[in-house]
Amino acid sequence: MRTLISAIVITIVASFYSCDKVKNPTIVKATAVGSTFDSVNNSSVANFKKTLLEDYTGHRCGNCPAAAKLAHSLTAQYQSSLVVMAIHAGFFSRTNSTFPTSHTCTVGNDWDGSSGFNVSAAGNPNGMVNRKVYPGFTLVHKDTWATTVGLAQADPFVVKMNLASAYDKTARALNVETKLTFLQAYPNNTKLQLVLMEDSVVGDQLDYSQNPDHIEEYDFEHMLRTAINGSWGEVAKSAPITALSTATITNNNFSVDTKWNDKHLYLVAFVYDEITREVLQVEKLKIRK
Repeated sequence: MRTLISAIVITIVASFYSCDKVKNPTIVKATAVGSTFDSVNNSSVANFKKTLLEDYTGHRCGNCPAAAKLAHSLTAQYQSSLVVMAIHAGFFSRTNSTFPTSHTCTVGNDWDGSSGFNVSAAGNPNGMVNRKVYPGFTLVHKDTWATTVGLAQADPFVVKMNLASAYDKTARALNVETKLTFLQAYPNNTKLQLVLMEDSVVGDQLDYSQNPDHIEEYDFEHMLRTAINGSWGEVAKSAPITALSTATITNNNFSVDTKWNDKHLYLVAFVYDEITREVLQVEKLKIRK
């Protein structure tokens, strides 16, 4: 019976992907799990453009805490219009006897790999702003983050994202609904990426601004933990995209790892251009009230 139900669900989902004539598709994966939900949404902040700053870092990078402080100051400046995400990847994220705990994850390694952006190969701390090449900037060193984020604030508001999650903390099941409204026509295919990140993760960190420089109880913020819908997300809307067209994508019953403190977990969703990989919009939600 379960095999039959799974086959029906797969057939329905496949039909949404294959039918180009559906103007406003709804893609549903699995069924919502849980009985007592913490339900949250972004309705109060959905009506303006936001910027994504990705900070590539590692616990063996002694200059990375300074970048984290800068990112924190930028979030204080821009409030809800800036989302910061810390990706532990590359050489400086490797473990040894002094730094035994790995903070890497599959999605972060994929983004940093040869088919991704190769950010850490340039040396950390480096990052990206909206995964876009701004005038004079490709990979963005921390010293130019403030300037580049300022440029990004002027990017057009292409797609509005209404994001809602329902999390059952007993079952540790996360259910996500993403509603997209394209405010203007757009020429390329777009994809939706859903990830989880965690604040207040305590561990070892090298920090050259301190003496001694080995911090045993460093407070990591914005730490990328996992992808909900794969390292490169899923189809959001196929081109040509007309102004005011919509799409609804539901991802249900994602199992939240028990190693993570769900009181400090955030859902981050962003829509990006499948060809250029530029991030068009990003939203963030704390999954527990």
